[in-house]
Amino acid sequence: MKKILIMRHAKSDWTDGSIRDYDRPLNKRGKFAAPLIGKEIKKKGFVPDLILSSPALRAKMTAEAVAENSGYNKQIIWNKSFYFGYTEEIIKTIKNTDESIENLMIFGHNPTWTSLAEKLSGKYLNMKTADIVVVEFDGKWKDLKENSCKLVDYISPKQIMNKKQNK
Repeated sequence: MKKILIMRHAKSDWTDGSIRDYDRPLNKRGKFAAPLIGKEIKKKGFVPDLILSSPALRAKMTAEAVAENSGYNKQIIWNKSFYFGYTEEIIKTIKNTDESIENLMIFGHNPTWTSLAEKLSGKYLNMKTADIVVVEFDGKWKDLKENSCKLVDYISPKQIMNKKQNK
């Protein structure tokens, strides 16, 4: 089964209004959440074989922190179309993934990421910052289409923290 881990970037810093959107870094909460998510996907066995990410600073920082904490040790591919991308463009990119890749992780921005997760899974979702939707499908990447995936997990920093507090 092929898996796609669709992650919305972690919380970004809005304190400096002079910084253009593309260059906004993560804030304190985002810098905490991204490594937490990386550790969680490692724990759940979802370590990606390939990471593709928007090159916008907040997505880049998120992807790097998740990669480091999940055990991913390959190059992250920066995809400019993930910044302003449309779901159709993202799906086209995924369809071109090499068949040797089983777990693909992608990082980007809303509203596109939530829309993508909904289109692939057929489920209504409300992705917050640093949330991941994990979907899977049986087939070749080139055969990916809307409603062809099963939602197998939804991971959020809040959910992880609640679990830790309840132990």
